[in-house]
This record gives sequence, structure tokens and C-alpha cells, in this order.
Amino acid sequence: MTRRSILSAFGVLALAGLMALAWPRSSGAQTAPAGAAPPPTKLAVVNIVDLFDHLDEKAAADAAIDKMRSDFAAESQKRQKEIEDLNKSLDMFKPGTAEYKERQDDLLMKTMQLQAFGQFAQNKLFLELRIRTADLYSRINKAVADYSQANGIALVFVADDLNVGAAKSQEQLQAMVTLRKLIYFHPNFDITMSIRNKMNADYAAGPKPAPVGTSPK
Repeated sequence: MTRRSILSAFGVLALAGLMALAWPRSSGAQTAPAGAAPPPTKLAVVNIVDLFDHLDEKAAADAAIDKMRSDFAAESQKRQKEIEDLNKSLDMFKPGTAEYKERQDDLLMKTMQLQAFGQFAQNKLFLELRIRTADLYSRINKAVADYSQANGIALVFVADDLNVGAAKSQEQLQAMVTLRKLIYFHPNFDITMSIRNKMNADYAAGPKPAPVGTSPK
């Protein structure tokens, strides 16, 4: 290409650039209204696992689940004792008699009820744990959003603590590395403690969930 051709091409590009600057914007372009506050530009990170594990509401939920599990175990032992006593009482009656058959049917009924109660207890614990966990994560999301809006934060990343030493296999290690969300962040960007303090304060001041029962209705 000759020097004249290069200068000519440069002139065309320059003219196109000037026309683009002078051309009015499309009516569909998004423009901020006059006097509107600029959008937030701050970034932050939250360690969800650390936050979840150190919330007072999580500790209270764990205590409630543990009590429910303990109550279920006590009720199951009580029913098991009744079955054992009833089984021993069969020796007091002659097989084939009406009394023996009555005790035998009662024993069968209580055994089936114990099995049903065990299944109920397991499902109830899983359900209660799932509900409380989902509710707490929902509260975490709302707390992070409220804090971000109040402090001009535009984007919040999820931080994690990668412990490669806990990997028990090459596949698990690879999964841990692949699923990691952040490699590095400055500690000043971490708002985990601020969210934790706010949520714990709100939980202390707010109403507590009603205790759950342990017996099927």
C-alpha cells in the first residue's frame, strides 16, 4: 500500500469516527435521568459457610433439632419397653387361648406402631432441618442485599475456605478446585462479620420460632 493510500484510508476512518460522535443516540439507549444518583460501584465478598455456621439462629435451630431427636429417641425407647414387657407377659397365658391371642394381637399392633413412629421421626427430622436451613439461607440473602443497598455495594461475591488437605481422593480435590469461586480477595472487601453481627442482633430482638412437636397427630 502506498503512502497516499494509507493517508486516504486513515482519513476515511477518522471521518467515520467523527460522524459516529456527531450522530444522535438511539431512542432505545438507557440513560440516567438528570440529577439521579450514580449507580454503586463497590464490590464485596461474603463467606457463606462461615456466616451460616456462626449465626445465633443457626445455633438455636441446631439445639431445637437435637432436642427433637432426643425426644424421638426417648419416645422410641418407651415404646420398645412396652413391647418387651408385653412379650414377656405372653408366658403368663396358654397359647391358643383368647387371652393369649389378645396379647399377641396387641404385641403385633404395638410393634407395627413402633416401626411407623420410627419412620415418622426420621421424616420429621429431615423435613424440619430442610425447612430451617432454607429459611436461614433466605434470611442471609436478604441481609446481604439490604446491607449492600445501604452501603452502596453493587456486587457481592461468595468467598470460601479451600482446604485441599481435606480431600480424600484426586476426584474430590479436583472438584474442590473446580468449584472454587474466588482465588483471592483483600480482607477489606469481606463483609461477613458485618452481616453476622446484624443478623444476630435482629434475631435477638425478633420473635423466635415456635417449638415443634415430636408425636404424630
